[in-house]
Amino acid sequence: MENPFKKVIHNEKLPDIIKERVMSDIDIVKLALDFTDLMVIKYPDAAADFLKKEEDNDLDD
Repeated sequence: MENPFKKVIHNEKLPDIIKERVMSDIDIVKLALDFTDLMVIKYPDAAADFLKKEEDNDLDD
């Protein structure tokens, strides 16, 4: 089977606007992943730790 990447012309340069759009799309995906991580993993962990500390304080009193 022939490698299709060998057919790519190495001297061609894409327009800068395409590079900007791709980088913008990557930034949006990274932002979405960070937000999802915050809401799905870090926030519940922090809330659980807070509630656990509150329960521990109530038991100490």
